[in-house]
Amino acid sequence: MSDEDRFEILVYPETGNGVSTHIRKFIDSSPDNLKLILKEVPDINSAIELLIDGYADIVPVSGDWLYNNRNNRLSSSLVLPRREPTKVLVGENKPEYVPKNGIIIADSELIKRQLLRLRPDLDVRQISDYQKEFNNSFDQIKWLEDLRIQDQIDGYVTNRTLHSSLPSKVRRHTLGVQRQDDVRSRFVPMPLDGYTILLTRSDFPASRFSKVIDFGASLCLRIEMSILDSIELDTHKKIGLLVEQRKIRSIMQDHGNRGRFLEPESQVSEWKSFTAKEEDSNAKDSDSRIDVVIETLNKDGSVTTSVERIFPTEESHTGTQNFISTWAKLISIAKEKPEEEKRGRMKKFMDDYIDELLTAGRISEDRIYSPLLKEDDY
Repeated sequence: MSDEDRFEILVYPETGNGVSTHIRKFIDSSPDNLKLILKEVPDINSAIELLIDGYADIVPVSGDWLYNNRNNRLSSSLVLPRREPTKVLVGENKPEYVPKNGIIIADSELIKRQLLRLRPDLDVRQISDYQKEFNNSFDQIKWLEDLRIQDQIDGYVTNRTLHSSLPSKVRRHTLGVQRQDDVRSRFVPMPLDGYTILLTRSDFPASRFSKVIDFGASLCLRIEMSILDSIELDTHKKIGLLVEQRKIRSIMQDHGNRGRFLEPESQVSEWKSFTAKEEDSNAKDSDSRIDVVIETLNKDGSVTTSVERIFPTEESHTGTQNFISTWAKLISIAKEKPEEEKRGRMKKFMDDYIDELLTAGRISEDRIYSPLLKEDDY
């Protein structure tokens, strides 16, 4: 092994986002005969300074950190295979079976709204409601677990890294996207969760890592960041966003909203034509597509606004721009205040339709001429 295969990686203590744990496992695996040298530093800021000054080759960072700390002097082209971005509910019961009026502590505004969408009867709280201060995420998860053990709460939501840090094996239930099961409520994850980026200087020989990094994850990261750049910063904590590169075969196996209306003989022609290009009509099952879903909910979880798109990897730029445009239009419409229909035949049609909704309990009277999303919802 030559010195050209030797790289020093600065690793700081785990903060709870899974990055330090992920990179340690990556180093231990010695991928592609690379000689990866772990050097410990006290925190991420020290690591970045040392990297810029040339005292090391790589610093691992999270997607969220990268989004908020972009630096033209550093390259973020190397991305490891993405860790599972969805959260887990820690407790004895799945979210569907938590006792009525059960208390659940959510770790984000998004998760709180998603839980209320599934179970309006739950008492969903956030950690900020308790006005407690913690030294770090590990102290916080210990406090949550103590509350659960003492039966003060029925469960809490956290990520897999923090759950794994608990001293005892505690039951957890994945809050998944549920692409294959419309019956279960889905939990689209927070933007940028699960990414581990190998930050380097711009002169770093990135080609040496070509066999061990995930180009699909790198592309999805860029798309997620591009989408977030088009959305107001103060709304980022209120949206779920997931961008994945998936095989056509995998997408065709979805039995949820996408596939349930397709007859078996039409699935191939429908699902393999994720582009207008004629030459792509003979796509193979193993070909990849970019699969994007975004959603936001109002405060009580009773209204969901969502966009889903699938497009070829080679159309990632135009596909992303079209996706962003559709989302902006949908949010604009959701914020509009509906006007009462005044024309004769159309008014009768709308009045009858509204009466049906009211009778079935699908809408309350005070919501009829109110916008789907209020200003403080999004």
